[in-house]
Amino acid sequence: MEKVFSQVAAYFNVLSEPARLRIMYSVCGGEKSVSEVVEMCGSSQANVSRHLLAMYKAGILLRRKEGVTVYYSIADNATVEMCQSVCAKIAEGIH
Repeated sequence: MEKVFSQVAAYFNVLSEPARLRIMYSVCGGEKSVSEVVEMCGSSQANVSRHLLAMYKAGILLRRKEGVTVYYSIADNATVEMCQSVCAKIAEGIH
């Protein structure tokens, strides 16, 4: 189980960055190009691209290339559901 715990911790570590949660929010409605994610997140393309790559490598996002445009989408809806559940719980306590 130690290997599982270590991998779960690494997975949560990837999601522990607020910018990556904004990226998750931007792509949970459907596939988006890098430029669309940049526009929705209001961050620099270099910063968004770095986070997208980390999320892709962690298996959180899928990507496909069409010409020079790269598109990202959610790899697993369970991650979206977990993030939505946690965000709802935290938002509930803020009011």
